[in-house]
Amino acid sequence: MTGKHRKKIISIAVSILVALNIWRWWPESPTQSVDAGPVTVGAFSVENFEVKASPVDSLPPLSRDIFFPKRIEVVKTEAAKRKVTAPQAIQPEQTKTPEEAARDDAQAEFSQIQCVGISMRKDRAHAYLINAGEPSLVSKGDKVGNRFVVENIESDGVTLRDSDTGFSGLIEVSGKK
Repeated sequence: MTGKHRKKIISIAVSILVALNIWRWWPESPTQSVDAGPVTVGAFSVENFEVKASPVDSLPPLSRDIFFPKRIEVVKTEAAKRKVTAPQAIQPEQTKTPEEAARDDAQAEFSQIQCVGISMRKDRAHAYLINAGEPSLVSKGDKVGNRFVVENIESDGVTLRDSDTGFSGLIEVSGKK
């Protein structure tokens, strides 16, 4: 096919599609039925806005409001009212020793430290830690925060130790499963 024939076939197809579209969407002539009465366009009467519903008094009573949970009524019997319980012995709150409190503080601070990444070059290993929102690059022997010292850096995480309490733990690299 040459370019002229192709253009001619495409233009015929487009004109047929346009004609079919116009024929499809062409408005039909309105047909009025004789029984419907006069049709007024744009005019409303008060009767059009009248609410037609049965009065509330004629409706059966509601058994339960579905938007609120059922109410549970508790009825106390005479035996329950007469029952007197012995006063409970008050347990004194166990106080922690200063060592236990310091260890708890160390654990709380340790849980806030994250290891984001580890870099190993030749004999030197570095860890990228985030402690309380502050990033830092540390190596073995460096101090993290106020209490922890880096004991060891391995490919899976960093081992930190608190010299005061003896608490130590491994912080794994974030995102590693």
